[in-house]
Amino acid sequence: MKISYSFKLPTAAQPVAPRPAEQSFEYAYNEFYLQLPADWRQIPTPQENTFHYYSEALKAAIIVSIDFYSIPDEKLAMVGERCLGSRQEAIEQLAPGQVALLHRSIKPHSGGSGLELHMGAEVPGKNIHLYLGYVTSRKIFNLTIVCEPDRPAAEALFNAVLANLGVKLP
Repeated sequence: MKISYSFKLPTAAQPVAPRPAEQSFEYAYNEFYLQLPADWRQIPTPQENTFHYYSEALKAAIIVSIDFYSIPDEKLAMVGERCLGSRQEAIEQLAPGQVALLHRSIKPHSGGSGLELHMGAEVPGKNIHLYLGYVTSRKIFNLTIVCEPDRPAAEALFNAVLANLGVKLP
């Protein structure tokens, strides 16, 4: 399933022009595929079903993880709240008292395959964390982007990544 969601962060600055087309590589797995420009490299991780990518040019990281569960429909909302809460807590632990929550939402997936989770948080002067997740009856899919504290650039990066992401749902 191709993702068609974009992130809009509150900002007074002018939007960043998209980068010109360049060579890219596709990372294909059972549950998702991600196509990234050549300057991104995959970094090995000891965690099962977790994938890390890093761009030195952008000073940005993408972390994708998938956890497989059997989740009854009546518990999807509770699991979604827990996912967003634990992500926000993790950022708070890295920068106590400094985190500005920019956006947070849980809504039904447009294709009817569970819930779609979104969150944006900023540690002013340090970084921006953008998150997209899916909670379905069989898994939790997480994608997090951590980048420099430039809202228009973060927004452009998030939208570019999502334009080249496919997730198998449910």
